[in-house]
Amino acid sequence: MAAAALLLAACGGAAAIPNPTAKSVEYAQRNGQVTTLPTLKLGRKLYLSRCSSCHNLKAPKFLAPRDWPEMVERMAGNAQLTADQQRAVTQYLVSASAAAYDTSSVANPGAGKAPADTAPAGTPVH
Repeated sequence: MAAAALLLAACGGAAAIPNPTAKSVEYAQRNGQVTTLPTLKLGRKLYLSRCSSCHNLKAPKFLAPRDWPEMVERMAGNAQLTADQQRAVTQYLVSASAAAYDTSSVANPGAGKAPADTAPAGTPVH
């Protein structure tokens, strides 16, 4: 597990799997995930260690925030996650995905329009 994390860092992939911050908690909550910063940190740690043991990790922006819960649910058995661990991974990925799309839309207008989760309620998604 540690070797996989080191390999990920050596390839520059660690930047694609961001460390959660206090702002991450806000992103999670805006997307229906009630969580804490320690839980998001645990979710990232589990994502790096458990999910990378079977396949290459996807950057959180790979899916829209609304799509991560289903993906994590499908993979939780393979990763041997408990219900609490599954929840932590889901919350981390939802928050990191929402942050990535929010950042994309600021840096590149129009780029972050895919996930309706980050748009204000009633805003059409193109």
